[in-house]
Amino acid sequence: MESHNLSQSPGSQPEMRGSGDSAPQTELLSINELARRCSEETNKFLKQNVSNERFCLELFRRAIIKRDEGAWACIYQQYAPLVLTWVTQHQSVATILGQDGGAPLVNAAFAKFAQALTPLKIGNFESLAAILKYMKMCVHSVVADEVRVRQARQYEDTLESIEHEPASDDPAEDVIANLSAQDLWKIILEEVRSEDERILIYEAYVHGMKPGEISMQHPRYFTSVDDVYRIKRNVLERLRRNRRLQALFRR
Repeated sequence: MESHNLSQSPGSQPEMRGSGDSAPQTELLSINELARRCSEETNKFLKQNVSNERFCLELFRRAIIKRDEGAWACIYQQYAPLVLTWVTQHQSVATILGQDGGAPLVNAAFAKFAQALTPLKIGNFESLAAILKYMKMCVHSVVADEVRVRQARQYEDTLESIEHEPASDDPAEDVIANLSAQDLWKIILEEVRSEDERILIYEAYVHGMKPGEISMQHPRYFTSVDDVYRIKRNVLERLRRNRRLQALFRR
């Protein structure tokens, strides 16, 4: 897939014609016609050829300001291949790509883009280059977030495996293991900073509840499974930095 770099200096951007040419007024065009013209002009733009960006800007305006679902669908169809290219080019993506490739990350990037680029903000984007640069930033943010989530879940699995490790036949080793577990929980509870964190750690590691179960059991503190993962990730990141916990694991 062709690589597209949007990091050039403003002076190196392809030339864009303004609204003073003989093209029809964009406000009068249908979504399908706008999408067709936007596709043509985007291809010119990505090839560093002279292009007219106002068809694309109007398509984004209708999607973001008018919340036109048809416009959003056309934007997705037009720019999904480009977003996928950015996803696969990210330096950390190799560790998180599954059998479905980058499709979930592409969808997540568009969702973040749609949420972040509000009607109030769209007025600050006066060129297609600026919008695509912002879209690329959303891609990098989504990939980085997913990497952090995967790392947090991996660390969670490590803690669970330690918690459920079979007891030894040697009574002395069992005593040592129990003492280590007590030390471990003492340090963990010292890192807990709020009631929702305390509930999460207790339910997850004492009762062995899954994130979905915790969310359903405590909707006051966790409105969704994502909240559970987010709060758990924050706690685990603090635990990873805890020097006494690191020393305990080394010992």
